[in-house]
Amino acid sequence: MRRLTTMMAVLLLLGVTLSGVLAREPDQAAFDAVWQRFDGAVASGQTQRTWFWGPAPRTTTYEPYVEAPGGKRLVQYWDKGRMEITNPNDDPSNPWYVTSGLLVREMISGKMQVGDNEFERRSPLDIPIAGDPYDNPEAPTYASFKRVASIDNPSPGEVPFPFPYGPGINEDNAVLPRIGKFVVETIDRQGNVDQDPSLATAYAGTRIVHYELDAGHNIPDVFWRFLKDQGLVHDDGGSSNPLDNWIYLTGYPITEPYWVKTRIAGAERWVLVQAFERRVLTYNPFNPPGWQVELGNTGLHYEMWRNSPPPPPVVLPPNVNAIVDPSSGPAGTEFYVTLYGFEPGEEIDIWLTLPDQSVIAAPEPAVADENGIALFLGDPVIVISTWPDDPPGIWNLVGQGRRSGNVSIAYFEVTD
Repeated sequence: MRRLTTMMAVLLLLGVTLSGVLAREPDQAAFDAVWQRFDGAVASGQTQRTWFWGPAPRTTTYEPYVEAPGGKRLVQYWDKGRMEITNPNDDPSNPWYVTSGLLVREMISGKMQVGDNEFERRSPLDIPIAGDPYDNPEAPTYASFKRVASIDNPSPGEVPFPFPYGPGINEDNAVLPRIGKFVVETIDRQGNVDQDPSLATAYAGTRIVHYELDAGHNIPDVFWRFLKDQGLVHDDGGSSNPLDNWIYLTGYPITEPYWVKTRIAGAERWVLVQAFERRVLTYNPFNPPGWQVELGNTGLHYEMWRNSPPPPPVVLPPNVNAIVDPSSGPAGTEFYVTLYGFEPGEEIDIWLTLPDQSVIAAPEPAVADENGIALFLGDPVIVISTWPDDPPGIWNLVGQGRRSGNVSIAYFEVTD
């Protein structure tokens, strides 16, 4: 009886302990500690520089995340970013107990992360990446940067890739080092890249001084100095370099720096912009010292984007005498199409229709085999190879018999 009583006491104690672990709430004070370290000196007036997070939190809430206990994690939105506690059972004293999501990567790609390997499809954010968020119709948006951003491969912080980076080795928009060159590249709202050498002449701080090998992108002097040495922070009652681990705050660069034309307080300006995984850095030479380099309002923009309704699911029309595999896939996917229902031996005209209703005709007709299947260049499977910058939406491949008039239509979706 004594042994049974002892065992019951041990189990009860163990159960209480386990229950305490399982029921442990995220330490919200950890959010305050992160803010105090990075922005306490700004709030107290000890230093004059951009906020790293903002003057006050915007929203504190739980959001779905597959790997978090109960499938939800605590997050806190600020103007400049989002703090998150994915596993409250971790050590709160660990510097990575509070993390900051890859928000810019998500808004440019249109893939909202809801788990380590789980994403919800959205459209890339169509809000100016810098400058006034409204009444700014010509300013480049997050979506404008999709063509030039490294967003197809996992983050270098998660899955390191073999070195070296560069075109032909890592095709995810990585570039070769350009140390010593000035930033002359511009980008417009449509994502078109051009050059304006006069901007480099006017602003010498845009010389490239660092190449981030892990990401395959260059960083100009004004941004590199900001990342390596920017004002005071509170650290155990003292002050130190705030970005001793700048990857924690900004993540890796995912684009080259570009000049963008945007409106700021209604006035049109040229502003240098570079997208990092977690944040956007901007350089406005018209601002006073200490405020020329700023962090974009990533947290504000992301919260708006996340809380907007997701796009309605795409419903493909039923195929007509056709088979297509896969039925949907991202730009760059190969789609395999079989068209049938024709008279044996007849010629078949084939054309491809894109989402904007532009039409591409096949260079020569297909011929139906004895089973009525269209043979294009002698093959019963027609391969549609899409490119990474092809437009998303519903595509279709149509075949029409010249003798019978029979029609086959294969529908498929190219996603963002």
